[in-house]
Amino acid sequence: MRIGIALLVIVDLMIRFTDLRAHYTDDGLWPTNLIRNFGWNAGYWSVHAINGTYTLELILFTLHFICALFLLIGFKTRLFTLLVWLMTISLHNRNIFVLQAGDDLLRLVLLWGLFLPWNAYYSIDAKLKQVKLKQNIVANLGYFLLLASVYFFSANLKSRGEWHGEGSAVYYALSLEQLRLPPGDWIYRFPILLKVLTWLVLYGEYLIALLILLPSKKGIYRLVAFILLLLLHLGIGLTLYVGLFFLIGIVSAIGLLPSRVMDKFEKTVHLKKHPALLYKPIGYLLKCITAGVCATLIFLCVLVNLRAVSWFPFELRNELSYTSNVLRLNQYWGMFAPDVLKKDGWFVYHGMDSIGRQWDLRRNEDYVDYKKPKRIVSMYKNDRWRKLAENMQSDTYTFLRPLYCRYIIHDWNKRHPKKKIFSLRIFFMEKENLPLYKTTKPVKVLHCMCYDH
Repeated sequence: MRIGIALLVIVDLMIRFTDLRAHYTDDGLWPTNLIRNFGWNAGYWSVHAINGTYTLELILFTLHFICALFLLIGFKTRLFTLLVWLMTISLHNRNIFVLQAGDDLLRLVLLWGLFLPWNAYYSIDAKLKQVKLKQNIVANLGYFLLLASVYFFSANLKSRGEWHGEGSAVYYALSLEQLRLPPGDWIYRFPILLKVLTWLVLYGEYLIALLILLPSKKGIYRLVAFILLLLLHLGIGLTLYVGLFFLIGIVSAIGLLPSRVMDKFEKTVHLKKHPALLYKPIGYLLKCITAGVCATLIFLCVLVNLRAVSWFPFELRNELSYTSNVLRLNQYWGMFAPDVLKKDGWFVYHGMDSIGRQWDLRRNEDYVDYKKPKRIVSMYKNDRWRKLAENMQSDTYTFLRPLYCRYIIHDWNKRHPKKKIFSLRIFFMEKENLPLYKTTKPVKVLHCMCYDH
């Protein structure tokens, strides 16, 4: 699991690096002087927000990458787990509008990795120091509760009829052309299958949560839970454009696998894990402190999850809320909950130069085409941009629209000095998905207009 998580951090950094200027500097769409004005909670912090220069972000990305490499090979594992976790919090807080649920899960698995014995095998530490596999029962419980909470609260938050009697949630999810991938096109043709899949997802999530927490001497229940969530996330990843979300869901659950399963895997591929022979006992006081920290984290995480459900009547006190924000324990597992988004559509970038000539910035053509692209999902460079676009469609995040518009026009003029645009209008061709494979007629909605100055 350590190796898989480190690889995901590295891949995530590589993807984010391609948009370093756009998403993390003052030359981009989210400058540092605005960070604390929108979506910033008391207790949040970010080294990435010290200033908005490209140089600072490049240095921090490089340090983050190096720390992840050390975590990958298991050198000074505790130290570099801590550093990767802190750097991940800082990065996430720098631009919260490109985040999705997988980022929360990745961040929290790194937190529990501080207390889990994931340095005991396949690591430089195990080879040099002969680290003994010593389990921390409270930390293990925290890790199991994290995974169980993802699926329990995800199912619990799915409260609308389309997830229950109606059974239309998967139909509506695959109706979103800004999300649907080619394999999803094939499944989308079978309405009965979509209804069955809806109920399998809903009750499968409840079952996964239960199996993770049920005690089992040989770990058979957790093995079944892993297989179920593997199938669930593969289904999501093959049909919907969710970035690294499905891989994070799978890799974060590797710790559920019983040791006998891993032993068979090791024999099959001839892996050598450098088992430890020596063990230096941890002092009783340190054990108690570690157990107390883990218990506190469990308590806070449970409260953070409970406040998201309607039947929990309490809120976190300011002190607890501040602490959870500092540690970035924020988590909300409302994937397609309480219902599935019905609003769908695509963006059109209508540019105009100083003498009134039009230009389509998306297609780089001298006429603006408002027709639906062959595949809407192909409009997005990566899932970070898709998530940003999804947020901009919401009435809650309208403040993102002019920032995005100004960035697009400035970036275009910088890259196309012979095709400079004086003004830009961003339209969203909005349609609503209806039952029985019907949609409303697309409506041209002006999201924002900006000028190059």
